[in-house]
Amino acid sequence: MSFSRILDDHAPEQVRRLLEDFPYNGWQVTGGVAGSYLAYKVIKLLKAWFIDPQLSPLANLPGPESRGSILWGHMAEIFKAPPLALHEEWFNKYGHTITYRGFFLAPRLSTRDPKALAHMLNHSYDYPKPPQLRSMLSRIFGKGLLFAEGDDHRRQRKIMNPCFGPGQIRDLMPVFYDKAFELRDVWIRQAVEGGEPNEKEKEIDVLVWLTRATLDVIGLAGFGYEFDTLANGEKNELVRAFMELFSPNQGASVIGLLALWVPVLRWIGKRERIVAQSKAIMDRVGIQLVREKRAAIVAALGGGGVEKKTVGGRDLLSVLIKANMATDVKDTERMSDEEVMGQISTMLIAGHETTATSITWLLYDLSRPQYQPVQTRLREELLTLTSECPTMEELNNLPYLDAVVRENLRYRSVAETTVRCAGKDDIVPVSTPYKDRNGIERMEFRIAAGDQILVPIGSLDRDKAIWGEDAEEFKPERWLEGNTHPRSAEIPGVFSGVLSFFGGPRSCIGYRFALMEMKVLIFALIPTLSFELPENPPLIEKKSQIVTRPAIRQADGKYKNSMPLRVKLVHSD
Repeated sequence: MSFSRILDDHAPEQVRRLLEDFPYNGWQVTGGVAGSYLAYKVIKLLKAWFIDPQLSPLANLPGPESRGSILWGHMAEIFKAPPLALHEEWFNKYGHTITYRGFFLAPRLSTRDPKALAHMLNHSYDYPKPPQLRSMLSRIFGKGLLFAEGDDHRRQRKIMNPCFGPGQIRDLMPVFYDKAFELRDVWIRQAVEGGEPNEKEKEIDVLVWLTRATLDVIGLAGFGYEFDTLANGEKNELVRAFMELFSPNQGASVIGLLALWVPVLRWIGKRERIVAQSKAIMDRVGIQLVREKRAAIVAALGGGGVEKKTVGGRDLLSVLIKANMATDVKDTERMSDEEVMGQISTMLIAGHETTATSITWLLYDLSRPQYQPVQTRLREELLTLTSECPTMEELNNLPYLDAVVRENLRYRSVAETTVRCAGKDDIVPVSTPYKDRNGIERMEFRIAAGDQILVPIGSLDRDKAIWGEDAEEFKPERWLEGNTHPRSAEIPGVFSGVLSFFGGPRSCIGYRFALMEMKVLIFALIPTLSFELPENPPLIEKKSQIVTRPAIRQADGKYKNSMPLRVKLVHSD
């Protein structure tokens, strides 16, 4: 084997030619040649980390003057602050489009200009996830939709689309109701049995129970598998794996940062070991699910083939496997086993954690004294339905329920941010002018291939320039008042003028699933139970670990994901 085959494709021509022609025995080379190649790699690394970023056109954008540390840039400050807190400060000071320093002092773009974001999201394959983020996602989610880019993403999405159509979601409504009512009954028992005499109320950590309920839902709706965490709690190994994976104490570290570029360090950091252990559990469960599902499909078909028109099944995995097995699908359009496994991990995490967190934040807001009237009005509307299990259409026809869900998604973005990078040099338009560092007014900015972009989802969804001076208020009525916020139509979101489900070709494929699961949970809980803050409520902080969850600081300084609320029967007398 030629020694040069181990070299980087970009190695200098003279170094590769010398190694090809040099007579060596095994892996022995002269110190001079090895030193030359090592020097080349060091120079290339320095160029990529320090020289190219300083030549980026992003450096001309307004933003904070301080550069931070050489290793962290501004990232250490950002990690220590609440999600998007520093970005909000910079937006207010410098305008809608800013640059600051990321790792190794590389300029980072962040913009909440709707036109700029629409350009990047609608050309999402020109703005992929950065390689380091994709590597991290693959270790958590596998190589499913969240990881895939370009043609791979188009192919996977095409196969997955039938899983999340309106008809498929309609078929899953009984699963949503079964688990929503099971959760309601658990809380009723706790309120009756655990409360003081004649009070019938109990302080309950609603985050824990909602996480269990939504995991049970994705088990049945996603895979036809009963995790039964509402009954068995943390005895389920998946629940324990998720608790570790989403722990608010898994903060950024120097080793964790360097592991993005130096893979061997992933075996050293504590966070990296936790991710690996959690992923191993998900893979083991996923492999079992795929094997059982394939065997069941083959047995049901009696040896016959599957065609696209016959694709069906109550759970999402059945639809996916049948679509992938269809005889009238080209081999180039199928998913590999690794990709199917990636979809399972993605659905397991994204399919329950986001919904559980959204409803947790909603119950918290409804419990706050200033928003108790919202809870009352919502309950009154839900009680107008006479059906025990309303249809999808009946729930969607409730205007105030719809307004509450939309406002919850706007006001509490559970995915506050996401990161992209420019796949090529580009010129990005903006909707309102800004002044660059030289004081020149501009209606566009330039970006270079490789430059990174932070998309401030939560900031855009609460931008006063779009939503008005009451943007920081939880106000469902804004969705009932007609088009009082016309600029919200500029937001390139797939749903309702908010960016919570993202937009463009990479918008959330499961947003219909999430919306109906949320509405069913609200329908099951609010008419029977009321929610209030504890008598001495703890300080609830936001902690982002993939999603932004509520957390409480413990006596030892560590954080615990938790949301304690007083839950009581509406008709306790």
